[in-house]
Amino acid sequence: MPILLREKGFTLIEVVLVVVILGILSTIAIRGLTITVNKSRFDATTTEMEKLARAIAGDERLVSGGFRTDFGYVGDVGALPPNLDALVTNPGGYSTWDGPYSQVDFTENPEDYKRDAWNELYTYGGGVTIVSGGGGSAMTKQFANSASDLTSNTINGIVRDSELSPPGHGAWNVSATIQYPDGAGSMTSASTSPNSSGEFSFVNSIPIGLHLIRATAGGVTDTVAKYLAVYPGKKTITELRFSAPLWSGSAAPISYVDGSGEATGGGKSDIKFEIQNTSSATLAIITSLRATYTSSPQAYYEQVKWDGTNVFDNAFPPNGSGDIVTFDPRYVSPGQTVKIEIKKFKDNPAGGGLKVNMQGVTFTILLSDGTSFDFTIS
Repeated sequence: MPILLREKGFTLIEVVLVVVILGILSTIAIRGLTITVNKSRFDATTTEMEKLARAIAGDERLVSGGFRTDFGYVGDVGALPPNLDALVTNPGGYSTWDGPYSQVDFTENPEDYKRDAWNELYTYGGGVTIVSGGGGSAMTKQFANSASDLTSNTINGIVRDSELSPPGHGAWNVSATIQYPDGAGSMTSASTSPNSSGEFSFVNSIPIGLHLIRATAGGVTDTVAKYLAVYPGKKTITELRFSAPLWSGSAAPISYVDGSGEATGGGKSDIKFEIQNTSSATLAIITSLRATYTSSPQAYYEQVKWDGTNVFDNAFPPNGSGDIVTFDPRYVSPGQTVKIEIKKFKDNPAGGGLKVNMQGVTFTILLSDGTSFDFTIS
């Protein structure tokens, strides 16, 4: 007797259950895929924002010889970029701009570097934060505590000679100068004189970057210079050391020869005096002279001679009281006496005029080695 097989199908309830289960599984899969895609976009945006931050403020990972070598847009220009476009295109014909600082990955989409992974433009307005809002909530990259940390830093330095001696009273004749970008596409510089201990500062004015700093002393040809790395929000400390013994032991041996100050020439409008190296071993090096005095009428001189050699000769305009005369180094050997003449005192600060009789006038002379003395012209 043949066996009959009954064909049995799915009931409506079973079909509905299958559809529901498939829907749940699809929803879970889509949500998982969305989370994965968003995570990928989040990571890509985070990486790109980091690149933009380093394009602006430099890459702290790039180091050579123990010093950071990359300071980005700010290090070259001296200011924060006004927008992200300035990282790829020179914002105004700036000579110090050395970009592009950010890479355009796709030539068919030149704005790619300005958009997050959701294809939304980053928000940046020239400050220290970059913001992405494409993911539905703001992602913020802050690359400095403040703008001043990038553009207004302090440098503290000290100037010494080869014997580690400070300039002493000769500090007024020493200058420290630093060159840096001015924030508007050009280079500028700032100069200051140290105190008697050789200490100097540039306060809250220097942008981050590698900047040339140098020191000069009077008419000395020995100039010390080096590149200085200025880091964000930190006080930078540096030492500038001359290769010659400019100040060590040179102040003590020089003295004024008593009674040597007198008026000479027609109308007594020239003066002369003598200095002497009283040491038996120390060579004195003099690179400048400053004469301070009060006369009636006030007088202005046109010429200075050092043992018969002109070290200053300028009639238009002449020098006045308190002005500095700088010259190539003059060496005063142990026991040597040197005659100094200050000539052609006249009453016109612009040059020319009438001769002034300098008899009875008291002078204060300050030499670059710190020697200072007073005398009255006889």
